[in-house]
Amino acid sequence: MKNLTLIASSILFLSAISCKKEEKTIVTDQNRDTLAVVTTETSTLTDAEAKAKINKAQSDLNTAIQRGDKQAEIAAQKALDDANLAWQNTKASINRTSQNIKNDMDSARLRAKQSTENAKKDLKDSYNETLEKMKAK
Repeated sequence: MKNLTLIASSILFLSAISCKKEEKTIVTDQNRDTLAVVTTETSTLTDAEAKAKINKAQSDLNTAIQRGDKQAEIAAQKALDDANLAWQNTKASINRTSQNIKNDMDSARLRAKQSTENAKKDLKDSYNETLEKMKAK
């Protein structure tokens, strides 16, 4: 049971730190000043990381809207959409991993129950066989 728990926690940990593909978009104005740097990541994040990225992207979008810069607003909206997608992917990945762990635990529980029942039956058969041999003598 300890091994199964260790495997389950390892799977959950590995799904939370899967590989990342990063793309950077730099938005500049006509004076070549950097207005926003948008980083898009395609990965599975932890729930807290995904929520933090959404909050940051929303903040960047609000800043771009306040400035009235349509180009930065478009880039910030794309970053917010990507952050929301990453969060949805993270939740789906966590749900899949949780379901897989639950299925593995249920399967292990059933195998253990079956093994116990088989051992109990074998013990009972051996006892009855020994009892019959003793009666015969």
